[in-house]
Amino acid sequence: MVRFEFRPPSRLLFGEGVLASVGTAIAEFGQKALIVTGRRAMQSTGRLDQVRELLADAGVQSVVFAEASPNPTVEDTDRGAALAGREGCDVVLGLGGGSAMDTAKGIAVAAAHDRPTRDFMVATDGQPLVPTSATLPVICATSTAGTSSELTPFAVLTIPDLHQKSAIRSPFVLPRVAIEDPELTYTASPEITAATGVDVLCHAMESYISTKAMPLTDLMSQEAIRLVGQVLPGACRDGQEVVGRRQMMLANTFAGYGLATCGASVMHAVEHPVSAYYPEVAHGGGLAAMIRPWARMFWPEMPDRFARIAELLGWDVKGLSAEEAAKQAEPALGGLLQAVGLDLRLRDLGVDEELLPQMAEDACRYMGGAVSNTPGNPDVATVTTLLEMAY
Repeated sequence: MVRFEFRPPSRLLFGEGVLASVGTAIAEFGQKALIVTGRRAMQSTGRLDQVRELLADAGVQSVVFAEASPNPTVEDTDRGAALAGREGCDVVLGLGGGSAMDTAKGIAVAAAHDRPTRDFMVATDGQPLVPTSATLPVICATSTAGTSSELTPFAVLTIPDLHQKSAIRSPFVLPRVAIEDPELTYTASPEITAATGVDVLCHAMESYISTKAMPLTDLMSQEAIRLVGQVLPGACRDGQEVVGRRQMMLANTFAGYGLATCGASVMHAVEHPVSAYYPEVAHGGGLAAMIRPWARMFWPEMPDRFARIAELLGWDVKGLSAEEAAKQAEPALGGLLQAVGLDLRLRDLGVDEELLPQMAEDACRYMGGAVSNTPGNPDVATVTTLLEMAY
């Protein structure tokens, strides 16, 4: 008997030009929006001004918090929450990449509960606080394809003094509306396109190779893997290639549903401590270093599925046994990483080898849920070996 639960966001707007609906979408939930974005990209492309005009046309006032940093911190969200409180904002819009959207979610929680964000991530007396229905409604418009934060009930944030990068997980941070307009990705650099595309690939593979995999997400995960393999190299070469950009956004959608439903797995579990200790490391770059070792280590747990990954990436596995085909996942993935300039090792990212055991312990401590989603029930020793293989 097959049982599963699937929770998509209440509304998804997809396609070129759907950003034009942002004003009417937000007007359903509030009258004054805090727009959360990064420091440059949405301003330099004119998207921030466009969104403010669209909100005004819909009768929605807006205030801008343009301080979302890469690998956003609880200090970022606390500052944003204070601004939202002072200005009386009743809805939050995350506009940009994953950092802006995760920051928006954290602000929505902290502002509504008048508590520091870290109280929802770290236990001070008993268990961490749990967000309630008082959480401000969140709408997300993504500018990358992408982190899929617009589709998930997670707000991934860093607590710098603890070197901890983990998530607030709650149905109340699941965006009420997800806006995926491929036109917003046209100006993304090749480096950002590659890094976010690798994130999409990992979301798809981790939900496919998961103890929580289900028939619905299996279909979407496989299609996301196929699309990434087919179009990511071209999207990195030519950002204005409309079909490729649209297909990558679609891959992001499929992979995001898998992530939201199955959760992350060991690759994300070990990357989070990496970028917690090294916040300058892009999330996609950290993940890229894990992909080949992950395939090499875990293919015996699900050989049929690893064989399918190789096949989806265009590798010829006809006539091979399941085991031999599964071993082809690593070179197939390596070829894709080389094509987008991200065939990396942790040493290439400046990671100190002496920190690997601590990172493994951290992964199993505060990313234990993701580790447990991984076939084979990996422990600290297994995770340490994975990090050493990635070094």
